[in-house]
Amino acid sequence: MKKLTDLILKKAKKQRKRIGIGIIKIDNEILTSLNKAKKIVDVVIYGRKIPGLNCIEFFDYGKAARQMVKDFKEEKIDQFVRGQFDDFYVTDEFKRQFNINPREKRIDVSFMEDASGWQFFITGISNPDLNDLKDKIRVITGLTGWLKKQFDLELKVAAMATCRPGSYGKNKEMDKTYDEAEAVAKYLKRRNINTRNVNIEIEEAKKWGANLVLPARGMIGNQIFRTILYLGGGKNYFCPTIFSGKGVYADNSRNEKDWFYHLIFAQYLANYKNYERQSD
Repeated sequence: MKKLTDLILKKAKKQRKRIGIGIIKIDNEILTSLNKAKKIVDVVIYGRKIPGLNCIEFFDYGKAARQMVKDFKEEKIDQFVRGQFDDFYVTDEFKRQFNINPREKRIDVSFMEDASGWQFFITGISNPDLNDLKDKIRVITGLTGWLKKQFDLELKVAAMATCRPGSYGKNKEMDKTYDEAEAVAKYLKRRNINTRNVNIEIEEAKKWGANLVLPARGMIGNQIFRTILYLGGGKNYFCPTIFSGKGVYADNSRNEKDWFYHLIFAQYLANYKNYERQSD
């Protein structure tokens, strides 16, 4: 499969768009990535004033986040990257602006690359997610549909648990995650999606060539994500936050330094609605 990042960059370049991003702190690495992105994207900074960039300055970063989402709703910008603003604050404001039920849960996913070059999606990267089978089915159903529509991928899903088959029966909570991984695999196979229960062995997901990893719990997914990104020499290219059929925006980890591909992906999202799956 051709690298998805190359395909997204190609489609993002079809038309420049105004893309907002929340920036509070700045250093040379962050500034370099923003200046690189502005060659392709009309970058609009919310929060911090940065010379050489189009900025909407706020000293109250809560108000800055609110204005960025409001400007997206009012089409003053074409899409946005959460950037350094608070995760749940932006999500709640997005729900409010787009009349989404406050109790509705999002779907989050990251497209990552490990140090060896393995590119894959990982979902359940927010701590409150994937705490039971019902939530896993909700996430995996919405996400597989979204990924197929966006990227026309032949999905290979690795469902994870917190124990191997040989450890089954030693701990009820661990057994529960194993049973859930088995149930998810059966559910997706009935829908003709290639799926394996890889139990705790994410390395087996890599050997198999999985392109979507479903962790046993959101807390574990968050730790896998952070370990690859901050300790393992990996990359987080983009992180859509999805409300199925109601809206999407570009999310991230607020401590990241390289914003280039996040901004490129947001421009891809902005352009996508204009040429739904047109040929290249």
